[in-house]
Formats: sequence, structure tokens, C-alpha cells
Amino acid sequence: MATVSGESGQIFVPDGLRLIATDLDGTLLLPDGSVGARTRAALDALRDSSLDFVIVTGRPPRWISPVVEMTGHRGIGIGANGAVIIDLADGHVTDVFALDADTALEAVDRIRHALPGVVFAVERARPGGRLAPTGGAGYDTLDATLADATEFALAEGYQPRWPVPEGTHVAPIEELVAQGDVVKLLVRPADDHAFDADGFLSAGDAALAGLVEVTHSNPADRLLEISAPGVSKASTLAEVAQRHGVDHRHVVTAGDAPNDLPMLAWSATSYAVANAHPLVLATATHRLPSSAQEGVGQLIEAALAAET
Repeated sequence: MATVSGESGQIFVPDGLRLIATDLDGTLLLPDGSVGARTRAALDALRDSSLDFVIVTGRPPRWISPVVEMTGHRGIGIGANGAVIIDLADGHVTDVFALDADTALEAVDRIRHALPGVVFAVERARPGGRLAPTGGAGYDTLDATLADATEFALAEGYQPRWPVPEGTHVAPIEELVAQGDVVKLLVRPADDHAFDADGFLSAGDAALAGLVEVTHSNPADRLLEISAPGVSKASTLAEVAQRHGVDHRHVVTAGDAPNDLPMLAWSATSYAVANAHPLVLATATHRLPSSAQEGVGQLIEAALAAET
């Protein structure tokens, strides 16, 4: 093991490290969603090392293309909280772990019974489909309608947090889930529910226990993100690591939100950025400087220094 000095203190790096896996928003990315210059330099240097690197995000494939440009990473990406694996070199989805329609419909019925007035949307992904071309590193140039790997569709009353393309599919949730390829079922509360994000997650957990995986990725957004049973960032990262012949003892993970908790618990060494959710701070084995201070960039620097 090594402890490498950085400008914000000591960063622990385990012996035998082979793979670095990190969340994006709130973790690797700056608060404005961009990649810091220090982090980009560290990622560029990482490509010349023996270490593997995997992006593990809650984002669906339709929101990953700009990050590919900003990071320069052309390896493996895991999206939709573990429901998709993406070959970032050629911009195609290789694996999908979707919700089956019967399970999704039961989840809809349960959550409606427990929390009347909730509204729904779905994220889809299709194996073999391509990501949207970036047209550059900015989100304003991204046209997700050009992708055939991914689709967002919503039921009446659902208010997306971000603008969606004109012509986005709107239909009853029963129709949307019956069409298949659902990698995330999204649920927002009725306006009169006095939940914060954590309270809404607790209510969702209670209603859907034993049926599906339920999480959230943003403490400022009241949104349940529902995946197929057994599907999480941890399950898919474990699959990717196994394909590369890497044991969890030789993987480090970094995150900030509840959807990162399974992944952080799976790896032998884990890091919470300083701005992380309290549960993440309590779960991770180590801490990093905040995302604004490019803590993951500093971790990569330390890993590279320990390798030499």
C-alpha cells in the first residue's frame, strides 16, 4: 500500500491496484458538469499506464456522449445505474440489463398504491445501438434523437428536470413499459407530497422492497430511479472486472450519492468525495477532496505516482 501526498493531504492507494472506477456527476465532474483541466491531464496520463479506468454513472446512454469528448476516455462505460455497458471507443451499447414488463408493471402498481399521484417516465436502451454523436464537448450540441441505442419517454404529468427533444414519446406508463427495453423506471412524487429526496427514497424502498432496485442520484431532486432486481452499479462493475480478470481487491471506486453505495461497498477500497451524501461518507473507506477540487483527478495522480 502507499499513501501519496497531494495538495489537499494524503491519498491512500492500495497495493495491486488495477482498475479505477468512478461516478461522474458530483464526483469526477466539476459542479457545472464539465471536466477540470487537472482531471483531464490525469486521465490523459492514465491512458499510458497499466491501470484500467471505467466510468460508472446513473446517466442513461443519451447523456454520455459529451462526457466521452470531455474526458477523452474511450474504454468501458457503465450507465443507467448498471443497466447498460457501453463501448465508448465505437459509441455502442454492448449489454443491457432491462426490467421485464411484468416486474415494471407491478412496481408501478405498488408505488401508486403507496404514494398516490406519482408520475412516471422510462429510459430505454438497446444492445447494439449507437450513442448520439456529440458534435463537440457541449450538451447544447447533443441531439439525442440521432441515437438508436437510447430513448426517453414519459407519461402525462411527468416534468423532466432537463429539456427533452421535441416529439418525445408521451403515453400511459402501462404502454411505455409494455414496449420493453426499459433500463430505468423513473418516478416523481405528486406536488402535494412533502418529501425531500431521501424521504421519497425511503418511501419508495418500503413500497418496492424485494421487487426491484430503488435509488436516487441527486439530493436536490425528488426522483426514484428503479432498476431490474439485482442490477446496480456494483453488479455490472463486478461483471466488467471479471471480464478483465480483475478481483474486487484490486479495484478502487469513487462516488458521492446513494446510487453509488453498492459499488463503494463492493470494492475493497472506496472513496467518497468531500461533497458526498452522508451515507456515502459513512460507507466509503477513504475520503477525497470535493468534486470542485477535482478529488478524483488527485486520486488518479496518486495512483500513477504509486505505480512508478
